[in-house]
Amino acid sequence: MELIVTAEDVARRLGYESPLAAEVRQRLETAIEDAQDALVAHLGRPLLPAEYSESGVQAGPEGWILHHTPVVTVLSATADPDSRSGPFGVPTYTVKYVAGIDARSDPETAPLRLWLRATACHHPVLADAPIRQRRVSSASVEGQSVSYDTTAEPSMLLTPPDLALTDRWRLRGRRVYQAPVRPTPPGLTVPGTARTRSM
Repeated sequence: MELIVTAEDVARRLGYESPLAAEVRQRLETAIEDAQDALVAHLGRPLLPAEYSESGVQAGPEGWILHHTPVVTVLSATADPDSRSGPFGVPTYTVKYVAGIDARSDPETAPLRLWLRATACHHPVLADAPIRQRRVSSASVEGQSVSYDTTAEPSMLLTPPDLALTDRWRLRGRRVYQAPVRPTPPGLTVPGTARTRSM
């Protein structure tokens, strides 16, 4: 799995010293992966652009109408064999393209990275992180008792934001439509038929 935030990014917030020990790095990456799995399940979409292929796509005067958004680039468009759909015999195509959000580097997806970092910081496998350690306020050797200062613990670590913060990118349970965003390759449309309507 490709990590959206780095182990070093989370480690810095938890007070781990660098370079990271292999065992610490493994636990950090486990925490990030679990946070990413939860976020992907909530959003119903990958966190990085992916390649898709759609058949039966018609080319319009302004571009392709494709199901996955946002479209990053169209890789190819191949005419479907023996396809002449529509009243005017407009051909259809199989379009291969790359689409999706880029939660790793797009400035607009910063709230997703914030949620991932904060959630990973609170993962149980990182309970022994330096910043999460309870601080001893007093100790008695004879009575063998220890008192901890709990006032410094919660405020030093960012509480994970509500998942609702990420709802802007959520797709599950609804269809998404994006108007054509790519110019139609030359010669793929029948001039004058795209806006024709029969009454």
